[in-house]
Amino acid sequence: MIPQALRRIPPLRTLALCASLLAGCGGGGGGAPATPAPPDAAAAGTLSAGPGCALRYALTDSPLLAGADPLLARQWHLQNTGQSGGTPGEDARAVAAWAVTRGEGARVAVIDDSIEVLHPALRPNVVEGASYSYREGNRGTPWPLPCVEDEGHGTAVAGIVAARDGDAEGGAGVAPRASLVAFDALASGTDADIADALTRGFDATQVFHNSWGSPDDGALHPTGAAFAAAIESGIATGRGGRGAVYVFSAGNGGCYGRRPTPGNPCLTDDSNYDGYVNRRGIVAVCAVDDTGRQPGYGETGANLTVCAPSSNTSAARPVGVTSPALRAAWRDDFTGTSASAPMVSGVVALMLSVRPELTWRDVRLLLAQTARRNDPTDPGWEPAADGLAFNHKYGFGVVDAQAAVAAARAWTPVGGTAALRTCRFDRSPNRAIPDAPGAAVTDAIDAGGCPITKIEWVEVRVTAPHQYSGDLRIRLTSPASRVSRLAEGRICASGCGDYADWPFGSMRHLGESAAGTWTLSIADTDATATGTLQTWSLVIHGR
Repeated sequence: MIPQALRRIPPLRTLALCASLLAGCGGGGGGAPATPAPPDAAAAGTLSAGPGCALRYALTDSPLLAGADPLLARQWHLQNTGQSGGTPGEDARAVAAWAVTRGEGARVAVIDDSIEVLHPALRPNVVEGASYSYREGNRGTPWPLPCVEDEGHGTAVAGIVAARDGDAEGGAGVAPRASLVAFDALASGTDADIADALTRGFDATQVFHNSWGSPDDGALHPTGAAFAAAIESGIATGRGGRGAVYVFSAGNGGCYGRRPTPGNPCLTDDSNYDGYVNRRGIVAVCAVDDTGRQPGYGETGANLTVCAPSSNTSAARPVGVTSPALRAAWRDDFTGTSASAPMVSGVVALMLSVRPELTWRDVRLLLAQTARRNDPTDPGWEPAADGLAFNHKYGFGVVDAQAAVAAARAWTPVGGTAALRTCRFDRSPNRAIPDAPGAAVTDAIDAGGCPITKIEWVEVRVTAPHQYSGDLRIRLTSPASRVSRLAEGRICASGCGDYADWPFGSMRHLGESAAGTWTLSIADTDATATGTLQTWSLVIHGR
């Protein structure tokens, strides 16, 4: 077994996007700039990310320019007027929220492989001396800079959150006056460094942004104890007990491969197979394109909270997101949930700018309750509690900055982790799963003694050994007859993993009462392989 401190961190969540009308191809690297980049500084005494790094940066005190942002009109995700060829109004409502706040006083940490903190669009918002590098040869410095040309991911992500507005340089971030700190913990690639970054400065940092996650291959990917402990510590003690807000990309595995069968159907992943985003304390963010629909890479999941705009990867009309690129440039080809998730982090910064006393629980509730229902004719929309609707493609809908900021100003806080109620129920049915398509084993839990009347998160832990776990379809039905689709029958690229106390997370039951009968159902979608529902646990959090 590999020690947790040395276990490699999973990949960034960006897709390649090629289009003749875009500036270039590629979502994970630096990409082709949308504006000309100045020559790289190579003089002695310049900064770099460490020995052997090709990129070097001059540390200068350039005055902050003032003027209109020349690329703002191209940033359809902030305000969609149809300029990309998409549907007007399918955006994050960010520009509308700026009439109230641009993020002043809020602070966001971006955790990635590197961040060009000296980029003209980022540097005015970067907190002096608060960033931290984990890269070998650069560890401990406040300069988590890119080392080579293909490390542009974190710079684009940070710019979507909080690129400075009104500097006559490029475009703007969702929260263009929020403060930024940057941690390149993915450069070292260890669980220990990720855990450290997730709790570094959490007394002053409100939002920790993460555009990375487990591989998108349909398999179950657990996390280590260090990650889980960091998240629990952050939501319990961060910001003086109000809790840090953790935002993660939900994943890009909507069609990560094709089956060699007639029709060539997609191999699909689900966000609930990713141990980084299926736990309490995480805001898992999905993507919609510039028409408000799920793109081909979009993953489903009962754990989703909200979506945000990202690229349209259709062959007929591919469109990316305009964001900062390496060496003081800009790009318009950023893509995937790596682009959608930082928009939600920016919206959270806007919310906390007007109401810094909100807890991590308040933020999640507000995001869900103010989300805009996109793609209204999609059959996946189902009624939820408190007049909301939930869709396993979209969570509660697309983030709405204007509505979230307005609601935050009038919101009555529900308290932090210390005020959260939890009920746990354990079962050991040890029953065979019928080896016949359509047949299922079911087991029920009576939660009548649970005092929670407003659910905020449900976790289901399942131990169900099976000869091929990808055959199993798993559902949870609440006392209100609402269903969480936890797992589907699927083919995995290199094995699906085992349901061995696997934790599924669900936002589907937000606002419901816990009391009553909860039913777990496991069906075998293919014959020949057999298995058993040994144990399962139901953990309900709420108020």
